[in-house]
This record gives sequence, C-alpha cells and structure tokens, in this order.
Amino acid sequence: MPEKRARRHFSQLSEFERSLSIGMKTAGWSTCRVAGQVDRSECAVRNCWEQWTREGTHVWKTGSGATRTTTRREDRRIVRQALVDPTVTRSTIRADVGVAIVPRTISRHLAEANLKSKCPFRALLLTPEHRQLRLQWCQARSVWNVTYWQKVVFSDESRFVLGTDDNRVRVWRRPGERYNFPTLFYVTLSAQLV
Repeated sequence: MPEKRARRHFSQLSEFERSLSIGMKTAGWSTCRVAGQVDRSECAVRNCWEQWTREGTHVWKTGSGATRTTTRREDRRIVRQALVDPTVTRSTIRADVGVAIVPRTISRHLAEANLKSKCPFRALLLTPEHRQLRLQWCQARSVWNVTYWQKVVFSDESRFVLGTDDNRVRVWRRPGERYNFPTLFYVTLSAQLV
C-alpha cells in the first residue's frame, strides 16, 4: 500500500463519508465491505456505526481535547499583566492569577494575544557631555591605520555565562514594538566610560 494511501486510510472520516458509511451499514453491508468502499479503516467505520446506534447522530464531536484550567477572565488577566508590566515573569503571573497552571499555558495565552518573550532593546541615554567625549575619542584615533585597530578588543561583543542563570531581563512585546517606551531600556553610563 503506498504511503499516501496508508495515511489516508487511517485518517478521520469526512462528513460525507460518515453519512455514506451509515447508509451502507443500514442497507446491510458488512463493516469490511464499507471500509473498502470509502477507503478507510474498519475501525473508523465501526466507531462511526457505534456512535450512530448509541447516540443517533453521525456528527463528529469537536472539543474533545483537554479541559481548560483557566476561565476567559483569567486569560484576559494574564494578557493584561504582560501589557501593563512587560518585564513580568511567568511565575509572577501564575501567582497573581491564583490558578495552578504550568508556565507553558501562560506562554500559550500570551502568544494568542501576539505577545512574545524578547530581549529588550537597550538604548544609550547620551548626554551632551557623552557626545563631546565620544567625538574627542574618535578625532584622537582618526589617524590610526589597520595595524592599530587590530590590537583593539571591544569588550561588549560577547556575553559569557558560567552559571545556569544569565540574569537577563526579558520583555513581553508584540512584533513592531521594539522601540516603544515600556519595552525600551535606557542604559546610563558615567562620563569616564564613554
């Protein structure tokens, strides 16, 4: 049996196929013969027929997944907390909501609201003094050639973490909100470091 046919053979019955198989079973056809006619497994046809005889309907039940642990109101509260304070953590949200939910559930609710956990954009808050010092630094090194610049190491390029927690702050934001105020962190530097 080809792979495509094998997958189709064990997939769910469509509304038309469910009606057709019930009609054939009512006419006296065997389960094996009906399964061969609609090109589905005997188990799917048998389950459809049992549902028809037990409930009197052939409609496929929806919503058969896990029950919800949070109400709609609690879902809105989760999203509201992330919008009011973008730096709030999932454990803080779980404690505030007061329902025993896993962090993945909180992330899923926030993803449904188009909020994703991102690193905040860090902008330097440059004062006129900082600008003047940077200009002087650049003018003093404007005559450097490649051999001088090869000896320079910029220490802000990489971040090395020796422990398990990197202590980074993350923010909940929507796409396109990178430079908005609540998700933008200003870093202030002393005049000697600039």
